[in-house]
Amino acid sequence: MNHKPDNVTIIAPSRNIQPFRRVLFMAMLCLISTSGMATIRPLTEIAAFQTIMVEGEDLAAVLGESIDKISLAAVIDDEMEPVPYQIDEYNNGGAVYFENWSVPIDGVKNRFDKADKLLFLQKDAGSRRQSYHRFDGEFLAEVSLTGIDGITRYVYVIKGSRLRSEEQYVRYSAEDALVETDFYSLMYNPENHVVWDDFTIINYIGDENPLDSLKLRLEAGLLTSFSKTTLNNNQIVAEPAGERIGPIRATTQMDLTLWIFKMPMLQVSLQIHHYPKSIVYDVRMVIPEVRRKLLVDPTLSMSLDANNLLGTTVRTALGPKQSGVVDGEVSEVEQQIIEAGLTATKNWIWASTHRNLDIVAFFDFLGDTDEPLSTVYVDDKLREDQPERFIGQLPNMGYKIENLPDSGFFGFTTSLYISNGFKGEPENFTQSIRTMPELIVRKISK
Repeated sequence: MNHKPDNVTIIAPSRNIQPFRRVLFMAMLCLISTSGMATIRPLTEIAAFQTIMVEGEDLAAVLGESIDKISLAAVIDDEMEPVPYQIDEYNNGGAVYFENWSVPIDGVKNRFDKADKLLFLQKDAGSRRQSYHRFDGEFLAEVSLTGIDGITRYVYVIKGSRLRSEEQYVRYSAEDALVETDFYSLMYNPENHVVWDDFTIINYIGDENPLDSLKLRLEAGLLTSFSKTTLNNNQIVAEPAGERIGPIRATTQMDLTLWIFKMPMLQVSLQIHHYPKSIVYDVRMVIPEVRRKLLVDPTLSMSLDANNLLGTTVRTALGPKQSGVVDGEVSEVEQQIIEAGLTATKNWIWASTHRNLDIVAFFDFLGDTDEPLSTVYVDDKLREDQPERFIGQLPNMGYKIENLPDSGFFGFTTSLYISNGFKGEPENFTQSIRTMPELIVRKISK
């Protein structure tokens, strides 16, 4: 016969252990069922507004489909929801296709081809789809994005869905020559889109437009260096030839001709891409060998003229670690920035106004071009450089290409990224801007 010690209490399994097991079991079920609802860690501002471009050739399951039938969805708050996207068709030259432009389409119009691109913002990707996530239409592909934070997010390519997101990150009016996002607005001169009539930044602390104008300059001699001339925005006229308006970016095709001594020297394709927090100028031209021989010591520059941004600090990729300060005169540090120059691989320029406006610029050659680069930098409160709305260059910063190829294709892009204030050191956040998440595309079996 077993005797129970007086100081021991025996718990009956039927009354206490079983309820505990039931509670534990229910808790595990809840954990499993809500795993798809777990909140994904928020992205940094830079990562959130990165435009993800998925190449058509990577979306094998979508090739040949009608573009009108394709849409994008993601799991948001444990519900499959349509997210903003767009599909841009491309031409044989590698630029966005416009029907009324001279370069033919690469592929079949209105069909998803290898050259086409699917665009969306990284912040609209969500958690991975579970079996209980239903959605209108047929699932074609899963696109996973693994960012620098190590977290994988997902979007899904859908065919035949009636659901579309109504979000427009970029709004464009061709009639008013006005681009608006939730962060900035830019009004161009309707007759010349390289002339700015107004630029506004949301939350900027200041009474005036912080940016005056974009300045294009072509300097060259005709047959001899003694006959040098400089073309500016008054002679470099960009006339809109087409618009591609989407929720992720708006692209305007420009027809631009460079005239020297009343001679049409170069025909240029300029595409301006407007994103929620950035602007990209895509310049492409084919230089005829005969006309190029007429140009002596040509240089081409693109710079941004700011308006009275006194106290702005400036750094460049190859310049000193110490920042230059805009005060109306070129200091020793600013002179070092000029002399340090830039290269095709190290060319970021950062300016912080300390008034809720930072700008980072990058330069990229297209194709095999690798001409020498130098820094455009002016800090002068009295200098006039027409055309401009405000007198003074406080500052004027950008890129100068010190030579043009002897013939053939020549192209480059200049990218401007805008923020109320980039965090950390420029060596780090400039790399973050240019580092895209790792993409993996998986076909979804029917």
